[in-house]
Amino acid sequence: MNIMNNGGAFGKAFQLLTKTIPFLGLNIIVYGGFFLVSVLWLVIFGAIAFFFSTRVELLAFIFFIIAVVGPFAVLAFGKRYILYLIKGAHIAVLTKYLTDGEVPEGKSQIAYGREIVQENFRDVSILFALDKMIDRVIRRFTRRFVRIVDMLPLGGGASKVARWASTIVNQSLSYVDEAILSYAIARNEKNVWTSARQGIILYAQVYKPVLMTAIKVWFLGRAFFLGLLIILGIPGVILMMMFDAVWFQLITIVGVFLLTSLMIRAIFDPFATAYTLVTYHQSIDGVEVNPEWDERLKSVSDTFRQMGDRAKQFAGTSMPEDYSTSGEVRKPS
Repeated sequence: MNIMNNGGAFGKAFQLLTKTIPFLGLNIIVYGGFFLVSVLWLVIFGAIAFFFSTRVELLAFIFFIIAVVGPFAVLAFGKRYILYLIKGAHIAVLTKYLTDGEVPEGKSQIAYGREIVQENFRDVSILFALDKMIDRVIRRFTRRFVRIVDMLPLGGGASKVARWASTIVNQSLSYVDEAILSYAIARNEKNVWTSARQGIILYAQVYKPVLMTAIKVWFLGRAFFLGLLIILGIPGVILMMMFDAVWFQLITIVGVFLLTSLMIRAIFDPFATAYTLVTYHQSIDGVEVNPEWDERLKSVSDTFRQMGDRAKQFAGTSMPEDYSTSGEVRKPS
């Protein structure tokens, strides 16, 4: 396995981002365009809300809610389909750089990434369904097997801190499912459901360094969000001081939070994904898939059992499960 020999996981994540600049550019274009459309949306429905504010207060309230909620609802829908295709392609290219150290020349990274996604998942609905199932299994595994209190340098009476830490750990799992998708791509097998199940089992065996990276990413993300919010909030406050209209001030606040959220998605999310991918692949390198963990996961997660059924359906046969493989990925034949 070629996992870029120089530097630790943090440094390698930055190296991967510099190698996949086209995806960062695409992210900025897509999210930037979305922000401009959202601003137009906020202005139009905010103006309508202001028009009714002295006439029909109920209509003013309804249009204001539409103005605020609309962009976030569209963003959630877009993430599920269009934006997820971009992220899936980025994960695929990051994986190829991790495992092979290069990608084919003469072809755009974005087109190459999409080809890999199509080859492995056939359809975006499979990619999305698999990702969601992996996420559910990982969260179930964490609740069942990970003792947060053992990770804290505290004695007895730390139940409140442990609950707070559990909440952070649960929120920090956002990128672990993407690391397992990366493993499924790296295996270069036709049955992506089987590869994903093996990736989950390997994560269960070596979860600590991956989980610690996920927690670091969570804290970094919150710090990055707060820093951006302060930077973008300064011109936002100046605008609010220039115009006394309450509706304009409220829309400005929403716009600042929206722009901050979009910048996190466009810039920080790719780094967080790369950082988690590197840590995961390094952690499982050379680790044998333990069938005992298959049974443990089956016993606590219906979703994990369903993934086994999907694997059999995908293969078109009740194939026997082979656990002789390790974390080492296969090269294309």
